[in-house]
Amino acid sequence: MNVFDIYYAIVLSLRRNRFWLAFAIVLAGIVFCDVIAALLPLPMEEWAKIGILDMSFSPEVWMGLVSMIVGTLVVIITIASQVVPRMIDVYMSDWRSLLYAWLLVLSTIHAIVVSKCIGVRPSSAVYNTFILLPTSLLFAFPYIFYILAMTKPSTIIRRIYKENFALLGRMSTPNVRRWLRKRENTFMAQGELFRYLNQLDNIMYFVSFKELQAQIIINVSALLREYIRIKELFHAEFFALSHQVVTDISFQTLEIQFREIEETQTFYELKCLRIMGDAYNKCLQENTFDLASLCGSELNLIGEAVMEQGDDSLMEFVLVRFNTMMRSAFKHSLSNQEARNLYNLTFHYSTYIKQLALNDRKDLVKKAIRYLKMYGSEVFRNSQTEQSLTFINDVFTFEMKEVLVLIAELGWEQDLQRLLLCELLEMDDLLVESGSKTGNMAHDVVFNSGVRTLQAVLALFYIYQQEYELASMVVDDISEDLQGYDPMKAAGMVDVICKRLENAQPTFWEDTDRGNNNIYYSHHKAQIPELQFMLLEKIDLS
Repeated sequence: MNVFDIYYAIVLSLRRNRFWLAFAIVLAGIVFCDVIAALLPLPMEEWAKIGILDMSFSPEVWMGLVSMIVGTLVVIITIASQVVPRMIDVYMSDWRSLLYAWLLVLSTIHAIVVSKCIGVRPSSAVYNTFILLPTSLLFAFPYIFYILAMTKPSTIIRRIYKENFALLGRMSTPNVRRWLRKRENTFMAQGELFRYLNQLDNIMYFVSFKELQAQIIINVSALLREYIRIKELFHAEFFALSHQVVTDISFQTLEIQFREIEETQTFYELKCLRIMGDAYNKCLQENTFDLASLCGSELNLIGEAVMEQGDDSLMEFVLVRFNTMMRSAFKHSLSNQEARNLYNLTFHYSTYIKQLALNDRKDLVKKAIRYLKMYGSEVFRNSQTEQSLTFINDVFTFEMKEVLVLIAELGWEQDLQRLLLCELLEMDDLLVESGSKTGNMAHDVVFNSGVRTLQAVLALFYIYQQEYELASMVVDDISEDLQGYDPMKAAGMVDVICKRLENAQPTFWEDTDRGNNNIYYSHHKAQIPELQFMLLEKIDLS
């Protein structure tokens, strides 16, 4: 064992035994000052004659002060613990509280002893009466106000976050990294990491104020991003699962995945993302749309941190979490007839896909587009009975369109662009099937749907980029709805969709996470005549 191991073992021991360390510090301070007081040339005989050394009142005063402080603490902490279950843990680790509490207790004992032995050491009476008692009284009310401030949930959350962040900072130092190579030290560090996360998770379920819940969501996200930043510094043995991890509430049902978690070195990420997922579900249940959207936004920030490190497995991990949240939002929209959460999450999901595209993660982009199409198809099936979902199908199409525009601007190979375009063009397959079963009236609805409009917007972009092969794929797909129609009626339907594109304004009259952008607006209206000509060419005018 080297010198640092001994030093750090002592530091950890002292940190875990703050209660008794505070006792030792205060006791040593009182004894030292008492000795100093005995060495001072004080006129004890004169003071004794005028009653300055009388301590008959002192024990009762000290007991009253201790009773007031202890009673106040019991009331404050008991009430605060109803909101913040880990309040007592925070109090027992607070240096100011421990030092002041021990000052009161030991000063009271000092007063009792001195009152019985005043003839042996009269200087102690002066020290207790004129130093310890005024000091303790002076700090009594500020201490009560300090405890009141400390029991604020926001203060406790901030304190837990700072301590966890500081722990991550210490773990990234060279000496501590060497110390972590020992299995028992690694397991201790894992237990500490999870203890802080569980504290935040527990508080999340007890507090009802949105600001506090938002603070926890942001803090968990920030801790995970910091961990991802320093993760590569840790030795491979650090990721072996300890007893504290496998028995954690988030892992007790994952026994069959323990080997995979160790191999992918993702125990901390899994814990944090599960907390984020649970927070998202809680926000759905409470219909707090802004907090639910915040979960998606923070997940995007986590994705950015992962991409900075270039960890492909973690990128897919984040994608899986987005899919899990998407499933929860979809179920919530069905049971509550409220599609706003699904609308917001789709935006954040699309933002993450764009990040993947910007980082040239083509395989993950293909997977994500496929998932969006699957969810879009499910949304359409249920929109036949749940009218609130009708617009969401357009939203999925819009987000896929935005990704296709981005990869075209990035210059991805044509084969991959064609493959992803086919995924978007299949978004209206259920619309076409539905129309074919119910006649031409439904076909009119299909052609004039928002999905078709968004496909036309994409075609305008391809024409602007002179990607006529991709534009023709879109035109061919749209023109399939015109087959079997009277040529004049088909031409009129083309004219309707072109006029809709011309009249679309860049802004919408409602504000969302996307701002107030109109999803049906095209920046390439100058290409509308060319699109109209390409569509009319598909009409059999003979």
